[in-house]
Amino acid sequence: MEKGGITYPEGFLAAGMCAGIKKKKEHDLSLLLSSVPCVAAATFTTNRFKSYSLLWSRKNIKNPIRAVLVNSGNANTCNGQESRRNTDLLMGRLAGLLKAEKKELLFASTGTIGKKLPFQVISDALPELMGRLGAANHQEAARGIMTTDLAMKEFHSGTGIKGRKKEVVMGAMAKGSGMINPCMATMLAFITTDAVIGREDLQEALSGAVEDSFNMITVDNDMSTNDMVVCLANGQAGNPAIRKGSSDYSLFASCLKDVCRQLAVKIASDGEGATKLIEVRVKGAWSSGDARRIARKIAGSNLFKSAVYGCMANWGRILSSAGSVRARMDTSRTEVSICGIKVFNGNPLDYNEPELVSLMAGSRIEVCVDVKKGNFEATGWGCDLTEQYVKINKE
Repeated sequence: MEKGGITYPEGFLAAGMCAGIKKKKEHDLSLLLSSVPCVAAATFTTNRFKSYSLLWSRKNIKNPIRAVLVNSGNANTCNGQESRRNTDLLMGRLAGLLKAEKKELLFASTGTIGKKLPFQVISDALPELMGRLGAANHQEAARGIMTTDLAMKEFHSGTGIKGRKKEVVMGAMAKGSGMINPCMATMLAFITTDAVIGREDLQEALSGAVEDSFNMITVDNDMSTNDMVVCLANGQAGNPAIRKGSSDYSLFASCLKDVCRQLAVKIASDGEGATKLIEVRVKGAWSSGDARRIARKIAGSNLFKSAVYGCMANWGRILSSAGSVRARMDTSRTEVSICGIKVFNGNPLDYNEPELVSLMAGSRIEVCVDVKKGNFEATGWGCDLTEQYVKINKE
């Protein structure tokens, strides 16, 4: 297997393995390592209950970063002061093995809340995990961060920015399937790049990318306690430093936004029990905020999500969701289209219902709502609501 995903940029290695954290024998521990210290940027969940792993990473994110450890199967959240102390001990153990400092390490966890961190299990697995590090092991790492995900979520891309050594590129992996709600959307995502860029410029580019991607997806409107997006830049491409206001910064920020959107759509598509991706485009809004609020509300409506699952073109559920948002709209001229067929323009429209039902049987449902109040637009993503969602969460 060639390098790709999270190890696509120069100088990054990854590993994943079954350490025994999960009851099922599945990959549940991953490690990402850079050959040199990285500039780091991140966004974190806004939930007031936060994982000890996340708190550790938030404390260190402004430092040069060498490695990220990720476990699945245990959230390391609301699980007692012993787990908090063991988080520090675990990072000390990893730092010793890597010959790094604890402040150069990030930690992320995902899984069940309230269970003690399996400190000894993870600690005992670290030597083997390090022995698996390699540029070709990106899929193993992507598998190790999954919980109820049905598919690995990886992506990589070039930027078009030329460096002294090579083109600047990006790689990424993510996990997310349930507890997905806009507001530092609910998942873990890790992005790597070999660009030379300052931390403040990297943070601004990442925050903007997250706002239009991960913060525009929803599966069940529930926010997790563990979520973070981390971007690491190790400078191995040898490009002139990317600075805000330059053409290279525009290229970099655009590529980063695309990487985040690609991962966000993968997460929405893989929502627990989902069979269809819902893409909601809102245009003609008075402001960007209005457009974003309307798109997220429609994408998260359980009534509309259920209608999509049943291939039912109930556009009234779209309008009722849009109208419940504090946003300006001209209700007498608002237009709604589903799968490219216009169904409402301030009045109900005649349309070929069997044709639309047939189109809604597809795996991607596109909704467009024009609220006729301005020039702003936004896109949000969600998925249908099925019986399988209840079954997965019941279990």
